[in-house]
Amino acid sequence: MPQNAFLQKLHEACQQNGTLLIFDEMWTGFRLAVGGAQEYFGIVPDLACYSKAIANGMPISVLTGRQDVMRLLDDQVFFFSTFGGEALSLAAVLATVNEICEQDVPEYLAVQGKKLKEGYNQIARKLGIEGYTQCKGHPCRTIVTFDASAGEPLHLKSLVQQEMIKRGILWSGFHNICFSHTDVDVDYTLSVYCEVLQILKKAVEESAVAQYLKGEPVQPVFRKTGNFNTKPKQKVNAGD
Repeated sequence: MPQNAFLQKLHEACQQNGTLLIFDEMWTGFRLAVGGAQEYFGIVPDLACYSKAIANGMPISVLTGRQDVMRLLDDQVFFFSTFGGEALSLAAVLATVNEICEQDVPEYLAVQGKKLKEGYNQIARKLGIEGYTQCKGHPCRTIVTFDASAGEPLHLKSLVQQEMIKRGILWSGFHNICFSHTDVDVDYTLSVYCEVLQILKKAVEESAVAQYLKGEPVQPVFRKTGNFNTKPKQKVNAGD
């Protein structure tokens, strides 16, 4: 979550410099609020983009923004869409947005997400491992973090992921709450965390997290790609 009025200051800086403020609402749209992050934080960006969540998974993307900026798309910006004439997704948008508004989905996501967030942190405190693993972020989409003080963070994450999947929960370090998640789902997830975090604690105490893994640990998503398009260096034989 932004600290020290970061977004407000960013908005002011963009206005002062004539820079467009663009919000990527792929995750925040319809989760933080019906109007997304801009409604939640009270900041209207110049442009904002949304993904297929606006249509409950149907193939569509949406670009919104200030009228004068959007008018540039009329004749100064080239864009093309394979699904430009497909109307089913538009109907799905109307149905999805209506459901989100009528059912107050963002509030439901926040309530269920808060249970998971507070439940995870409570388990971590009880086990005495809150020093190196915590659940953070807005309740609608929290992230489980691991501190290097207990070992390689990606190894810690891999162990938790491995044990969660064993118990029927497809886990990647995030809690992506959706409207179909019930109290039963949340309770089961927390019961699994009780088991898995005990395994994590034991592995850390034994300094054997890597040995607990059954396969390769997860890798960083954003890897260094500098000079990726250059030709490999030729090996030079001794004496050449």
